[in-house]
Amino acid sequence: MCDDGPMTDCSAPAEKSWTPLTEAGMGIVDAVATDPGSVLLALDFDGTLAPIVEDPADSVMAEPSRKAMVRMDGKLAAMAIVTGREVAAVRRMTAVDKVPGLEHLVILGQYGVERYDAASGALRDPEVPESVRIAKGRLDDLVTELGQQDPRDIGCRIEDKGRAVALHTRRAVDPAHALAAAAPRVREIAKELALHCEDGRNIIELKSAVTTKAQALRELIDEVKPQIVIMGGDDLGDVPAFEVVSEWIGQGRPGARVVSYSDEQPSMAGYADIICDQTEGVAAFLEALADHVSIHQVR
Repeated sequence: MCDDGPMTDCSAPAEKSWTPLTEAGMGIVDAVATDPGSVLLALDFDGTLAPIVEDPADSVMAEPSRKAMVRMDGKLAAMAIVTGREVAAVRRMTAVDKVPGLEHLVILGQYGVERYDAASGALRDPEVPESVRIAKGRLDDLVTELGQQDPRDIGCRIEDKGRAVALHTRRAVDPAHALAAAAPRVREIAKELALHCEDGRNIIELKSAVTTKAQALRELIDEVKPQIVIMGGDDLGDVPAFEVVSEWIGQGRPGARVVSYSDEQPSMAGYADIICDQTEGVAAFLEALADHVSIHQVR
């Protein structure tokens, strides 16, 4: 079992599956089976519910995960996606408004600044700050400059996330070199425009609000008053939410931190109560949860 905190010597996840690493992880499925209606299930999107792709605009929710979530829709205290993406993109990538089955899904986008409730259609969508618009233009110029200065940095791209803007290096000739070259310059832009930096897997993001997934998760906890809390994620932006779950478990309550593991972010394994083999492993875990929710329904 892994201790709490960032470690890298945890057991590798079973191929295309999931492995519990702590007592909390080992007991979570049975806890859910006992009382599904008391469960808050919150999940990151990219790298957790959707495979990481070269162009973020092409991202789509993995169908096995969607099917498992459909089986649990309306049977839990709440089921939510908590993401740095804007709500509009996640609505499209999950097909929540077009394909039946996720009528009770809650989407907290931009780390909780935006919110969409599928059940009511209610949308929280604040205006985009001018500082973010300016940052996008500055980052566009930076990408061009980086490619001109070093051929290893050619291929970086900018993602407009509404109230945030991100520089991706995944498609660069040398992603690690490009990120190292870009990061100091991006931080300078953030400081000048009073924006907040968020690091991730071959990405550095600027956002207007200093919000974290911890705040988004606490909003859900305060709202639905669950007895069981499960949070799934894959990257550094998920750590604050994992810390909320760690506190929850420390108070003697059932809960689990579910990590979608990748070699790109090995330190994330140290936060896991359950470790999954990327999105396929997450889907397998969600299928197991759905099976146990179904068992409860027929008792």
